[in-house]
Amino acid sequence: MSRVACVVTAFHPSPGLIGNVKALVAQSGRVIVVDDGSGPGYDHIFGQVAETGAEIERLATNSGIGAALNRGVERARQTPGIDYIVTVDQDSTLPPGYVQALLEGEAAARSRGLIPGLIGPARIRGNPVMSAGTRNGVVLGKEPIQSGLMITVDALEHVGAFQETLFIDLVDTEFYLRATDAGWPTILADAEFDHSLGTFVDARVLGKPVNLPAGPLRVRTAATWRYYYIFRNRILVSRQYAKRHPVWVATGLWADVRHLAWVTVFAPGRISRLLAASAGVRDGLLGRSGKKPGV
Repeated sequence: MSRVACVVTAFHPSPGLIGNVKALVAQSGRVIVVDDGSGPGYDHIFGQVAETGAEIERLATNSGIGAALNRGVERARQTPGIDYIVTVDQDSTLPPGYVQALLEGEAAARSRGLIPGLIGPARIRGNPVMSAGTRNGVVLGKEPIQSGLMITVDALEHVGAFQETLFIDLVDTEFYLRATDAGWPTILADAEFDHSLGTFVDARVLGKPVNLPAGPLRVRTAATWRYYYIFRNRILVSRQYAKRHPVWVATGLWADVRHLAWVTVFAPGRISRLLAASAGVRDGLLGRSGKKPGV
């Protein structure tokens, strides 16, 4: 495990971060927690995180997940002998043996003549991760989320850093596309962890709940402010990869529009959500990036 470093990004974390980091310290040679500008109000939490044996890197301002990841990765790579970096969100819980399972998956792929750049889990909260087929008998991954993802240092040297100008959303997808184009495939290992993918709310139409035979309909949504970045970055990244990955661009745009339509019909907060998405579309078309103006 001394060859593995974990980089955890955090922003306004709950005390749950302490236990999540403690679980990582037991699985890797080095754990670096990057505070993305939470401010002094979270000193007590980061103080307890430091007591687990993790290193703390605190950014002065909220710079986005890309910048936080890059800072942590840069610090991790200063340690001689680090060959793998696992990136983790603050609310992800990696169970015992998780990192070892990723290492075993990478070793199995190499034994079959495939050298991966990214290694992800086959399941998240019991749900199968998207697969891109197989190669040499190894299951390939498709658009892995960055939490719980292992990246080889060799791949990082060739692919480069995470794209900080996206700030948040599609940062992991853009890195995956760049790695794929550079010849570093993603594979799925026999591993699983717990990670929250959005918030579920009760569906309502005209103020009335939507009930199905199996019970109330529930809809998964993201925080309202996220819809700005979801739609802006979808346009920005699509522009970068439209020629090389036209199917990905078309599929991604359709999925985002379909999701927005679904939550507009069924989830409260419709107006705010539509305004955020519209502002994202506008700035995406104008080529604007970075942190949303005025935030």
